[in-house]
Amino acid sequence: MRTKKDFLVSYDFGKAGLWGLIRARSADEIATKYPELEIVKEAPPFLDMAAAAHVTFDIDAEPEGWLAEMVKERK
Repeated sequence: MRTKKDFLVSYDFGKAGLWGLIRARSADEIATKYPELEIVKEAPPFLDMAAAAHVTFDIDAEPEGWLAEMVKERK
């Protein structure tokens, strides 16, 4: 089993965007489970990574916070 690492993601919902980290085994794993998210390879200069790190999700856990709301919007 591959080790998980943190991937920076953004969710652009039109008027604004949300940032966070998802702990996963690969970027493909995130793209498959959450296709609405963009996996960002390099943090933009305006992003406070310390703040983004406070919003961390695990790919194997039930979604919570804004990630749960995003999933709810699928239905």
